[in-house]
Amino acid sequence: MPFNAQGGKIFLALVLGFFAAQMALRLKFRLEELTLLLGGVAMTCVHLRFVLLFVPFFTPLLATIVARWLPRYDARKDKYILNVVLIAGVIAAMVHYFPSRASLEEKVAEKYPVRAVEYMQQHPVAGPMFNDYTFGDYLIWTGQKVFIDGRGDLYEHGGVLSDYLQVVRLKPAALAVLRNYGIQSCLIERGAPLETLLKVSAEWRESYSDSTSALFVRRQDANEGTHQE
Repeated sequence: MPFNAQGGKIFLALVLGFFAAQMALRLKFRLEELTLLLGGVAMTCVHLRFVLLFVPFFTPLLATIVARWLPRYDARKDKYILNVVLIAGVIAAMVHYFPSRASLEEKVAEKYPVRAVEYMQQHPVAGPMFNDYTFGDYLIWTGQKVFIDGRGDLYEHGGVLSDYLQVVRLKPAALAVLRNYGIQSCLIERGAPLETLLKVSAEWRESYSDSTSALFVRRQDANEGTHQE
């Protein structure tokens, strides 16, 4: 959990505010409720992705605290016709704005190497392949073997994450790291600093590029061409 970021500060404020309210108001909760809350807090501190568990664990307890200052539910104040109209409006908006398959595919292609993967499926590329961190999950989904993916914490223990950072940050040993891993191809984000390095390196040639990604392969024949879109 990056406490220096805005999301981390909000998370910390909610947790500290809850314990302050607990001390001031002497609130009582069931054991399983507190167990889930503490588990959610601990997991979220370990990794940001677990905030998806923290939210449903924390929200009912927060609602219990806030309810102390809100008037009790009065069924006589319900506006049934208005509720029906609002729910119908929400459903209509969901149906109207629900993205089509074509729209989803277009959004995916803007961020992930869709066309590059299609190219690799038609033109087999030698491995192992070095890939951009943000491309890893998509490449796994398409059946490609990856150097790294979004689960950075899993790669940190083995030293792969630090080696990856050496390469993408263009440290002096960047190309040596690629050699040590026996990397034969690199699929990276278009415009990344590593793209500039590989373009001027005698060891590599650009095999494919589009507006999203660039594919480099270790040079075997300097006269082979480059496919561009």
